[in-house]
Amino acid sequence: MTIKRLQRPFSLATRLTFFISLATIASFFAFAWIMIHSVKVHFAEQDINDLREISTTLERILNHPDEPESRRLETLKNVVAGYSNVIISLEDANQKALFHSPGAPDLRPFIASATPDKNAQRNNVFLLSGPTLNTEGHAHGQKPPSSWRMIRLPIGQLPDGKAAYTLYMALSIDFHLHYINDLKNKLIMSASLISMMIIFIVLFAVYKGHEPIRNVSRRIQNITSKDLDVRLDPQAVPIELEQLVESFNHMIERIEDVFKRQSNFSADIAHEIRTPITNLVTQTEIALSLPRSQKELEDVLYSNLEEFGRMSKMVSDMLFLAQADNNQLIPEKTALNLADEVSKVFDFFEAWAEEREVSLRFEGRACWVSGDPLMLRRAMSNLLSNAMRYTPKGESVVVRVKEADEQVQIVVENPGPQIAAEHLPRLFDRFYRVDPSRQRKGEGSGIGLAIVKSIVTAHQGKVSVTSDPRVTRFILTLPKHAM
Repeated sequence: MTIKRLQRPFSLATRLTFFISLATIASFFAFAWIMIHSVKVHFAEQDINDLREISTTLERILNHPDEPESRRLETLKNVVAGYSNVIISLEDANQKALFHSPGAPDLRPFIASATPDKNAQRNNVFLLSGPTLNTEGHAHGQKPPSSWRMIRLPIGQLPDGKAAYTLYMALSIDFHLHYINDLKNKLIMSASLISMMIIFIVLFAVYKGHEPIRNVSRRIQNITSKDLDVRLDPQAVPIELEQLVESFNHMIERIEDVFKRQSNFSADIAHEIRTPITNLVTQTEIALSLPRSQKELEDVLYSNLEEFGRMSKMVSDMLFLAQADNNQLIPEKTALNLADEVSKVFDFFEAWAEEREVSLRFEGRACWVSGDPLMLRRAMSNLLSNAMRYTPKGESVVVRVKEADEQVQIVVENPGPQIAAEHLPRLFDRFYRVDPSRQRKGEGSGIGLAIVKSIVTAHQGKVSVTSDPRVTRFILTLPKHAM
């Protein structure tokens, strides 16, 4: 089975260069099109105005009532002779040809093949193209006009309302077309050069614009495990990168915390194992230094057995946490009445409570959760033993069970010295002790609260702690059992 590799996305520089260049070039071409279109419209209006000025003159001649038609046509011929780039055809009301420019064909047959002029804002304006309208009398080697703008105008009025004459006029537009084509070619060449310049300018601008990203990347590359305390300044980067830098700082802060915990783990585990091993070695050396009775040797063995038990429990607890870290801690879900579970834990600690002169008190009512009874008892036992260890004689450890918003809370509360606020977030870390001297005085292995957190997390719950000058409270929150 072949795995299709995903195509790598285009770089940010390529994307920005492409889209910015595309937008700029498109804007330039739009401007060029608007300019060419404006020139075409201007030339069309200019040509039409010229033709209408000529038509006004011709209309004045044709409408002269005091002269015969032959005289008027002769005058018309003399006037038209003064315009070398204009062709005229004239017909009467019966569509009979009366006049057309000397040396030029009749315009009327070409009206069928003419196309309306889109650049003109008036009707009856057409465009003619092709060599069919060649005129005579051009200088040797001079190319005759081949493109024309033509208008058709009614002149005069008969008693029946019809036009007395229909005037066809065509004006050569070769000069204008040549100018427009030359303008197009120059604009295309300019656009090509400008487009290349735009691409390189945008590419350079994008490269310079990404300089802060490269600076941040270089600083990140220089961070190693030895200087995880380094933080990037969010105010020293553009505002677009501020959120990225802050996120990186938060991430490196978490990594630094993990590294510190890992670096302390070896020292913590060595410290925890060193004491029982030292006790075993010392007691064994003392027992072997002099002849001992059977009773004395048995006492040494019993003492060694106690140390082995402590080491075995520590290893078991560490394996339990390892299972929790690998998501292998799967609780067996059964319906549990927390009031009954607290009562069973109280029975187990009753003798130790009497020995320490501490009372155990339960407050609350029956609350049901879904969970593993052995795990939850272990979590409550760890909290209860921890609370009893720091409760003064004659005081009480209170366990409360209550419901709140589809959840159940177990609160273990004990009077005693206040825990400083900076220690509270780390109480559930492995081998963490509030006392920095880390002196072992029978207070446990230092991973009891970490086990509590792992058990509660496996039950989709959460654990928290608060402390004030009077009492310290550990709060376990678990989902309520659906009845």
